[in-house]
Amino acid sequence: MNVKNKILGAGLLLAMSSPAALADEFYIDVGADFGDNGFAQAAGNTTTGWLQELLYEYSSNTVVTDTDLNGIDAGDTIVTTGGFIDGDVTSLSTNKVTGFSPQQNVLDPLSPSENGYGAWGLTFQFELFGAMLGGLGDGLPVSFNSGSVTFYYFDATTPTTAQFIELFTINVISTLNSFGGPSITGEIASYGGGSVNGVNAGDVFNFADGSFADYVDMMVQIVADIDFNTDPNDVTITDNMDGTFTLTGEHDGSISFAVPEPSSLAIIGLGLLGLAGAARRRKA
Repeated sequence: MNVKNKILGAGLLLAMSSPAALADEFYIDVGADFGDNGFAQAAGNTTTGWLQELLYEYSSNTVVTDTDLNGIDAGDTIVTTGGFIDGDVTSLSTNKVTGFSPQQNVLDPLSPSENGYGAWGLTFQFELFGAMLGGLGDGLPVSFNSGSVTFYYFDATTPTTAQFIELFTINVISTLNSFGGPSITGEIASYGGGSVNGVNAGDVFNFADGSFADYVDMMVQIVADIDFNTDPNDVTITDNMDGTFTLTGEHDGSISFAVPEPSSLAIIGLGLLGLAGAARRRKA
């Protein structure tokens, strides 16, 4: 192993193993002032205030393969898709970020600005793979073990879905079930190559210590906690009469992000400084 790999390897191991906070504050920089300047902004008039969660609504379609021909029950494999439909802007009506938490409060100028959210928007698409943990009588619990969720930006200058700007993709790691529905743990795997009003896609979402792109480029894990609020009473089940069932519904949820403790980033930074010093010594 060369010097570079030794230094980065040690830093990354620490970063990946360090406990992350439950959620870290972030802000969104869309490169333009859409209004709401009377509220608290994180880094100028092109940004929102400091946020903790994205709130969203979505439509989903789940195909269940009845592996034991005993109806929907534990062990049946599933593929769940959802989000906006390519070529159909009207699908945004039930597949978008609806707002933020904390919310902008018209009575409190110190509440976080939404920078005119509504004149611009955030949407997503997802494809998830896993298995059923039970049937209808159990509340339709599921376990997703792979798949991804990709977020996009849109506004009046991006009138078709083909023009939506990819921001980042979350890869699924695991699922935790509760009475309210599954909570998916994932990590930011990549960011888009385009730009939003002059801001690189990877720099639209930001923590106090850097953007999503900064963390991904340093190979530091950003953990995403995605809550799906799924009430079985809101799910329509169709028997396709071919050994599969289709589950459809409209739901809501939230997403938050967490990063390693600052000490982990400092260690990686020191590692990179050490790498630079080693390179200079080799040249001397």
